[in-house]
Amino acid sequence: MILFKCHQDATFLYTEPPSVTGFWFALEDSTQENGCMWAIPGGHKLGLKKRFVRAAEGETKIETLDDSPWPETRQAPLEVSQGALILLHGLLPHLSHANRSAKSRHAYTLHVIDGACEYSGANWLRRAPDMPLRGF
Repeated sequence: MILFKCHQDATFLYTEPPSVTGFWFALEDSTQENGCMWAIPGGHKLGLKKRFVRAAEGETKIETLDDSPWPETRQAPLEVSQGALILLHGLLPHLSHANRSAKSRHAYTLHVIDGACEYSGANWLRRAPDMPLRGF
């Protein structure tokens, strides 16, 4: 089995203070057999390790904030049934393994941030000036 690297959603949607939450809806059963999501329990307490930011001339780059390795031996499978929702703290290290089975593992994901938090101008993802972020 190929092991993929953990990532944190706050790497890609950074706010001050951190506020991103991931919603992962299982459209089908998600098991170890078909590459379910895995996470490092308590890993959200380890701090942000990387940021994906805009670079010169519209390019992007990864800024490393902490290069210490993840305690990947502590990974735990997040097996869920169709219709389940996994909520992901923005700092929780998580990943999905490759699906090498004949069974699909479709899911729908959505990420939200608190509109009252400061959205970094260095973030790779920006809205057009005529579509500013709004707090509700």
